[in-house]
Amino acid sequence: MCALPGHLHISALLGLLRLKDRMRKLLSAFLALLCLIGITKGLPARAQTTARLTLFALDTSAYPTLSAALDVFDASGNFVTGLTPGQVSLLEDNLDITPASLQELQPGVQFAVALDSGPAFAFRDTDAVTRLDKVNEVLRNWAAAHSDAFSDELSLLPNGGTASLHLTSAAAFSDALSAYLPDLQTLRPSLDTLSGALDTVSGAGSQVGMKRVVLYIASPPEADSIPALQNLTQRAVDLEVRVHVWIVASTDFFATSGATALKDLSILTGGTYALFSGTEPLPDPETYLTPLRHAYTLTYPSSIRSAGTHTLSAQVNINDGTITSNSLSFELNVQLPNPILVAPPGQIVRQGADPRASDFAAFQPSTQEIEAIIEFPDGMPRPLVRTALYVDGILADENISEPFDHFTWDLSSYAQSGDHILQVQAADNLGLEKTSLGLTVTVTVVQPERGALAFLSRNSLWVVLGAVGVAGAAVAVTLLVGRKGAKRIPKRKTSPRSRKDPLTAEVESAPEARTRRTHWGRAAAIKQSDAYLLRLKEDGQPVTATPIPVTTPEMTFGSDPIQATRVLDDPSVSPLHARLREENGQFVLTDEKSASGTWVNHEPLVAPLPLRHGDVLHIGRISYRFMLRRPPETPAPRILPVKK
Repeated sequence: MCALPGHLHISALLGLLRLKDRMRKLLSAFLALLCLIGITKGLPARAQTTARLTLFALDTSAYPTLSAALDVFDASGNFVTGLTPGQVSLLEDNLDITPASLQELQPGVQFAVALDSGPAFAFRDTDAVTRLDKVNEVLRNWAAAHSDAFSDELSLLPNGGTASLHLTSAAAFSDALSAYLPDLQTLRPSLDTLSGALDTVSGAGSQVGMKRVVLYIASPPEADSIPALQNLTQRAVDLEVRVHVWIVASTDFFATSGATALKDLSILTGGTYALFSGTEPLPDPETYLTPLRHAYTLTYPSSIRSAGTHTLSAQVNINDGTITSNSLSFELNVQLPNPILVAPPGQIVRQGADPRASDFAAFQPSTQEIEAIIEFPDGMPRPLVRTALYVDGILADENISEPFDHFTWDLSSYAQSGDHILQVQAADNLGLEKTSLGLTVTVTVVQPERGALAFLSRNSLWVVLGAVGVAGAAVAVTLLVGRKGAKRIPKRKTSPRSRKDPLTAEVESAPEARTRRTHWGRAAAIKQSDAYLLRLKEDGQPVTATPIPVTTPEMTFGSDPIQATRVLDDPSVSPLHARLREENGQFVLTDEKSASGTWVNHEPLVAPLPLRHGDVLHIGRISYRFMLRRPPETPAPRILPVKK
């Protein structure tokens, strides 16, 4: 019996005057009604008169395409079939989106039979067949007719027997049922079978959209077990498990509080109940499962473009009107694609096939292959629509189709050495783009040889032709001038006497005053250099080459033949690098603000410095030794007596 609210007491009511049999039945029905009111108080009523829409199994792994499952039940509790995408509307962060696809599936059902046997199951009919035998016969007939084409997960949890969980065939279920041979007279019913069945179906099914169904076969529990049954009812509601109940007992017990609690279990969870005293027909379990072997899966293009918490709900238009689903909250970590340069070269050296070549467009290499990788830090790879290579912020190459990870850098226009910043930009099909960090690549362009020798080498044909022309013109002029001079100046005759006379005889000039006559008829003095520069190797040893004489009051050194009188072909030499000038009998070296500097005896030259015999000069990376033709005499060592 159950406890009534207020000051009524069941014992007092039953202790009334001895009632007739009919009055006792009316009182029992009244008590059952009061118990039902007490049991259902505080339990949420399952919507059996309104349509229901459930959104579940949201999958974001294929972002930006998201998928979910959908259950649609009408007001009668039947699954609504035949929906089209136009009848479904999704709300993602309150933004209306139409599904890209809507597919109706027929997944299996998670079906558990909780057989809570007891003494009430041992009652035999006139043919000596127990109630348990009749129950088992209905279950075996269902198993024999069950099609294994359905991917149902079947479980049997018998009281006083071995549980068989997650069976994949009806034959295995039937075998497990045949092996159940309990001692019904000594067996006591227990709600543990119902609790175990709820545990079994509470886990995720093998297929998306599998519904959860429990068939609980039991006799009415005692009044003290009703609170525990109420808790299990609430748990089944929370797990969305439909519980169908077969109440096995004598007809006198169908109106008891325990039977009413079992009826309430089925009603609140969306199931049905059947009363079985041994003569009533039992329903085919397949009628419980067929309407539940349906589910919808849908996909839609997500509009989410940032990381954070988002929401999704659905609306469906059916004959019962527009119904709205529950709202799912989910996290989505959307990040920009991340392009990374893969080991670009630190330096690229461009040079001509001939050291004297000056056509920079023909220098090699003319291109450089650059490779990159594009990562998706959010773990959701997406198609790329564009990648680009930027050099010093200027577009150098672009891909709008595969392959997206290779670029070609055109170097043909680079004629000067310098550092360049390389970056890669990547954009995906969502419009999200990112540019990589810049990496420095040095392009070194080996300049062609300069100076008079280089010019003559590059233009040897024209120089030869010009020289021939100039020589021919000079010969012609000389012949012409010689003929005219011979006509104008008569040859002076000298007598033998004058040749012998020391006063009139020709006197040969001294070597110091000796002059040479050019073809223009002018005299030029031949002066020997007082100093010269001896080229040195990197180890300081002299190079087997002709020393550079210092024959003019001033010499300039550099790589520009226009600014320098002595052209030095080396990348470390500035166009105008250094100046050597003779001042008051001394040779003074000056640096002309060169990039790599001028050094004397391994000391940087910061001001004009007079040179001494044997000084080592460094003009950029080129080294010389300064030598005087008449080096100063080294004084002999003086020996001083030691004072005692």
